[in-house]
Amino acid sequence: MKASVTLTVRLSGTSEGKSLSDVLAPDNEGLPRGMFLSMATRGKVLELVVSASTPSSSLSTVLALLRDITLFQELWLLSRQRGGRVLRT
Repeated sequence: MKASVTLTVRLSGTSEGKSLSDVLAPDNEGLPRGMFLSMATRGKVLELVVSASTPSSSLSTVLALLRDITLFQELWLLSRQRGGRVLRT
């Protein structure tokens, strides 16, 4: 059995989409055997397609992506606040 999940993320701008795809790409290289992930940015929309040999693998990967996207959003918003900045350690 194979399971596929498509996740569509609507962004506030094209630069945000580019930054998000740049952040997600390194974490998703060297996927396990039987798993496929594609990412495409079109304007303000980022589309991710996850396909795996089991439904649980597809869902756990999408949940991990959602956690990464949420963290990105928090950092993106913090870095754009007036006087706000992200500290790197």
